[in-house]
Amino acid sequence: MKIDMDWSPVHLKPLLDYIKKVSEEEYALLSPYIEIETSKPGEVLLKSGATEIESRFILQGMVGKFYLGKLERLYVQGDVCVEMESYSNQLPSRFELKVLQQARFTRLPYKNANLILEKYHQFEDLSEELYRLFRYREEEWKAVSMFPFEQARTALNKHYPGFESILTQKQLADLLGVDRKTITRHNHKEYAEAKLKRIIRYYKSNLKYPFESRVHNEVDKLDAQTLVWGGIIHRLFSGTRDESKYKKLRLTWLSARLYPDASWEKLTWIARLYALLFAMDDFTDQLPEGIKAEVWGEISCGFYGVLEGDNCMILPKSIMAYRNAFYELWMKLPRLVNHDPSYLDYLRDEIQLYLKSNTWEAENRDRKVIPTMEDYLVQRPFFSGGQLSISLTPLAMDCEYSEIKDAFTKSKAIRSLAAKLIFITNDLFSYEKEKGVGDFHNLMILKIHHEQIKEDRAREEIMKYHRQTLLEFTTQAEVFRKSKSPTEQELLKQIEYKISGAASWSLYDTSRYHKLFNEEE
Repeated sequence: MKIDMDWSPVHLKPLLDYIKKVSEEEYALLSPYIEIETSKPGEVLLKSGATEIESRFILQGMVGKFYLGKLERLYVQGDVCVEMESYSNQLPSRFELKVLQQARFTRLPYKNANLILEKYHQFEDLSEELYRLFRYREEEWKAVSMFPFEQARTALNKHYPGFESILTQKQLADLLGVDRKTITRHNHKEYAEAKLKRIIRYYKSNLKYPFESRVHNEVDKLDAQTLVWGGIIHRLFSGTRDESKYKKLRLTWLSARLYPDASWEKLTWIARLYALLFAMDDFTDQLPEGIKAEVWGEISCGFYGVLEGDNCMILPKSIMAYRNAFYELWMKLPRLVNHDPSYLDYLRDEIQLYLKSNTWEAENRDRKVIPTMEDYLVQRPFFSGGQLSISLTPLAMDCEYSEIKDAFTKSKAIRSLAAKLIFITNDLFSYEKEKGVGDFHNLMILKIHHEQIKEDRAREEIMKYHRQTLLEFTTQAEVFRKSKSPTEQELLKQIEYKISGAASWSLYDTSRYHKLFNEEE
């Protein structure tokens, strides 16, 4: 320990004036009674079994109070540090006071405290206020010690920023009333979340497009109506918990981003279709392996029946809810597309491709088959829904399909690239979620598995793949961008909304892939 000879009790005035104002001249009177000391980490200020003979006011650093080797509380800047039970009764202490971080503090011996109060009555009020401060801080610590682990840790970090870096893992565990395994587990979780936050910032900085993303201006109204349609009318959600989850994850926002210029009637139809697809996806995801393909087969059977006009089949009750919802949508579709047979046939084929591809994925998961990269790249645009979202582009445009059919056919290559861009970003965003459930149907997971490379390298290579695909898309789209045809220009803009909208929804609107994704910076 080191005594500071240049210090004066007058230096206490700015620290204690908020408690009770005392003049500098009066503080100067305390010089013969109070000392200041600096102690290094590990120095013991009070041994267990010794009598507490002084009180301290912490100016800097940190001191710990231990009982039988376990850390019970901390004293930091602005705290009165004293083992009060021993000090008040002048009996041996059950506790030990030890410096945890180099500390600078005042020392007021017990006998000197009594002398000051006998000689200088003007300090009685300050003494009482300091005693109240001590008791208040003690009650605060008792309250924190009653908190659950996470809440206690949050409270301590708020009041004592950086305290965890000073303590050993055992000391931290003792202070929070948990074992070291809990601390280790929590630290791993915090490290993973900090890493994911950096990755999300990286995505937000680097996954940008040379075209905008917009949200339909009536998205809140759309969300409310879609929730009623899916939850109350068709019972696609199993209860209020699923309905709350649908709303919390802002699933309707995806439709509003992909089709921001659609008329209300058409947007409503699309949002309901997406609610149906989300409900089916979540339902089948939670099924145990071995039954996923069977359920997707039954869903497909019901949908094929609707598409082919066979409405007499018997299906399980849960599957019938999906089939009935799809039946309503399919019956309303012809009027929305002015009964255009070619577009209806096209959408029929696209929906069948979506169903077949999801069944393929389910069969792989049931049989624990890890797909080849080649097979995955063929199927992913379909079971991701990216291909289907682009196929619905003409439906959301303010014109007849016959007016844009030639342009739409001409856009086949850029539509394929757009679907690829959608699933690439989706696989980047959903990596943590799919890894957590052991699903290999993710581009990053497959790349890591098949090529035996590290996660960071796989991410960089997929980001490079995305940049190359985007360059190819923008190059081929230039023909449409420079076209003299307003129809071709509008079609390109709507396809671009699908690309930017899917990424923006994942990064800024929903927490479907992780709770950190839509957190504000």
